[in-house]
Amino acid sequence: MEDLSNSDFDYFIIKMKEKNVSNTSIANVIASMKWILTKLQEKGMVFNRLNLLTIKKPRVMKKETNYLTEKEIEQFMDCIKQDMAIRETVKNLRFIAFIIFLLQTGARIGEVLAINIGDIDRQNKEVRVIGKGRKPRTLFLRNETLYWIDQYLSVRKDNEKALFATQDGKSRWQQTDVGRSFRKYKRLSGIKKDFVIHTFRHTFATQYLMKGAGINVVQTALGHSDPVTTLKYYAAAVEKSKVREMINDSHFDFIPKTDHQF
Repeated sequence: MEDLSNSDFDYFIIKMKEKNVSNTSIANVIASMKWILTKLQEKGMVFNRLNLLTIKKPRVMKKETNYLTEKEIEQFMDCIKQDMAIRETVKNLRFIAFIIFLLQTGARIGEVLAINIGDIDRQNKEVRVIGKGRKPRTLFLRNETLYWIDQYLSVRKDNEKALFATQDGKSRWQQTDVGRSFRKYKRLSGIKKDFVIHTFRHTFATQYLMKGAGINVVQTALGHSDPVTTLKYYAAAVEKSKVREMINDSHFDFIPKTDHQF
């Protein structure tokens, strides 16, 4: 490793480009390598042919934060409800309770999966979770969220302490299993937009900001330590929504009217 040089990183980038690897993936590998090499330097390893300060990562285009509109949320939820109308099961009741929990609190998937039944303070309608960096915060629950949690718990026949458990009730529900249910209903919903389950967290934040919630309020709800982080993710999405509203403003009434229904 002491023989590593900057040209090795250049060669790596060229080879990855030839294989059509994305700039994001290449940048992630380089960032990881620079972190490892920095730690080795701190422990005394010498790299005579390497200057970490001059290693450049490929430019990564900033993606817009993706979120679901109110109509798309209804579309997704209706898909689950249609499944439940045929037959209510532990599986679909668990999933609808889980999705409602995500949409109403903006919590991370891992935070919700770590909650135990006994963690919920029903008197104050809140639950404490441990977020990134082991930072605790409080999630506040609506009556409707508690209703769906109770619907799910009422059909469980196990003693598992986890709020969301496997179907056999022997262990805590895992993120990979959540993904399987999510992909099923995403496909059935017919929503054309590409989104993942983490998008529900972005949806919570964006929808609240568009409805006038202060950045500090949303920052606290999401568990961000710095409001700049919240702004970085959601400012562009909110501004884009405002532009969409502006297009329908009376300022544009000079455009000739039509009887055609779009």
